[in-house]
Amino acid sequence: MAEEPVPARLGVEMREATFPDGTKGVITVKAGLPQAEVDAAAARIWAAAPATPETTPTPGAAPADRHR
Repeated sequence: MAEEPVPARLGVEMREATFPDGTKGVITVKAGLPQAEVDAAAARIWAAAPATPETTPTPGAAPADRHR
């Protein structure tokens, strides 16, 4: 990932953020936001996201039989 903030639309930038589980990702935030606030925004996104999307198959589960 980029060392410096990556410019995006006027007034926003793509920034690397650390999520509560320690993984890293890139989110769009207001330009110039301190890193602590970027990580806090990532935590809010993380908290609002569903734990397991309904469309994601469970690892190890047998595929659904669609021919019944």
